[in-house]
Amino acid sequence: MNKLLYIANWKMNKNFEESELFLDKFLSNINIKNDIEVVICPSFLTLAKFDTISRYKNASKLSFGAQNVSDQKYGAFTGDISVEMLKDVKPNYCIVGHSERRQLYSESDSQINKKIKLLIEFGITPILCVGESLVQRENNEGKLLISNQLSACLKNIDTNLIIIAYEPIWAIGTGQSATVEDISEMNSTIKKQMNKLGYKDDQFYILYGGSVNIDNAKVLKTAESINGFLIGGASLDADNFLELIKR
Repeated sequence: MNKLLYIANWKMNKNFEESELFLDKFLSNINIKNDIEVVICPSFLTLAKFDTISRYKNASKLSFGAQNVSDQKYGAFTGDISVEMLKDVKPNYCIVGHSERRQLYSESDSQINKKIKLLIEFGITPILCVGESLVQRENNEGKLLISNQLSACLKNIDTNLIIIAYEPIWAIGTGQSATVEDISEMNSTIKKQMNKLGYKDDQFYILYGGSVNIDNAKVLKTAESINGFLIGGASLDADNFLELIKR
C-alpha cells in the first residue's frame, strides 16, 4: 500500500460545538501530503451535522467515518442506527468490532460479520478491529485468536477493500503501547490470514491502534506492513493530532 491512514476515533467525546472548533483549528493548519488520508469518526449526531464542512478551507483534506452500525437493516431495535440511515450522511468508513463494543456490549464475531456485509452492500468501507487481551497474550494465544477473528468476521464475504485495525486490548488507553516487534509480528499473522482468506495485498490496509501518541507514532510507523493508525485520545486535541501526523 502506498497510502497512510490516520483515523481518529473520538468515541463518546465532543459535542457539535466542540467538533466545529476542532475542525476550524485543524483545517486552518493542515498541510499533509497526497499519500496521507485523515479520517474523523465522531458521534452519530455530529457526523450527521458535518454536511456543513464544505464551508471550511481544506475541507477536501478530510474523510469521515462512523463508530458503529447495527447488524440489522431495520426494525424494532431501539437506539440502533441502520446502515441505510448511516448512508444518508455519506461516511466513507465505519468502525466495527472495536474492543469496547466486544467487551462492554458482548458483540460477537457473527454480529460483526453481518455489519461488514451490510456496509459493503451500501458502499461503506469497514474498519475491522481485532486484538487480544493481556491474558491471551501471556498464554501465547494472540495469533490464533486474531486469525480466528478474521476468519469469522469475514466469513462468506467477497474480497472487497477492507481496513484491519490491530488493537491489542492490553494497550488501549493504558499508555502501554505494543513494540515495533509486537506489531510487525502480528501484522505478519494478519497478512498471512488475509491472503489465506483470498485477499490480495492491495485489497486491505493494516492499522495499529493502542495508546498511539506524538511521542511513539514515528517509531511505531517503522513496523512492517503498517498502513497507518487508529487513534483515540491523542486525536481529541487538534494541535496534538496535527503534530502526531507531522511526526
